[in-house]
Amino acid sequence: RDAEGMRVVHAGDRRFRAEAILVATGRAPDVEGLGLEALGVDVARQGITVDDGQRTSLKSVWAAGDAAGGYLFTHAAGFEAARAVRNMLFPGAADDEVLVPWATFTDPELAHVGMTEAEAVERFGAGGVEVHRHDLATSDRARAEGAELGQIVVVTHKGRIVGGHALAPSAGELIHELALAVKDSTKLTELAGLVHVYPTISLGIQ
Repeated sequence: RDAEGMRVVHAGDRRFRAEAILVATGRAPDVEGLGLEALGVDVARQGITVDDGQRTSLKSVWAAGDAAGGYLFTHAAGFEAARAVRNMLFPGAADDEVLVPWATFTDPELAHVGMTEAEAVERFGAGGVEVHRHDLATSDRARAEGAELGQIVVVTHKGRIVGGHALAPSAGELIHELALAVKDSTKLTELAGLVHVYPTISLGIQ
């Protein structure tokens, strides 16, 4: 903060000015006053306790979305709600583990799916993890749009993709390809063998 307002200094000494800076530190579920405990529904600090099928400790009650304290994203809440309904009508129909990608709609967008480098190293050991980075400065599309600040990162274990991250324009759009790759344990060479449209930001994945 200085006499002219707020100033942000980015890595590489890039400077930005703003009238204000918002620091968002997360959300907390608001389930107080619903009488859940009286019904026998377990409630913890992170929200209503549910199993893998969205069922609560009271077998006739399901919960989804932010109140259930899982992934605090709109797309995750919608998926969980559909999952809960399927399990209500067809018990056990949808109780497998779910992979949830996310995006933060900053400029550029930040998107993530699967493991980070640190998480992969913790699980597989440093010798079993490779991290592949593609700077947007080498992307023709990013250069044409003046959006060279960013990077696509792919984390692999034994050649298979276990994590994907992107700081790029429309990162929320391109993360789905990496999400499918993580879900199916796709080899990086297989993804690199898929022809990508030129010029696109996602060509950096190839």
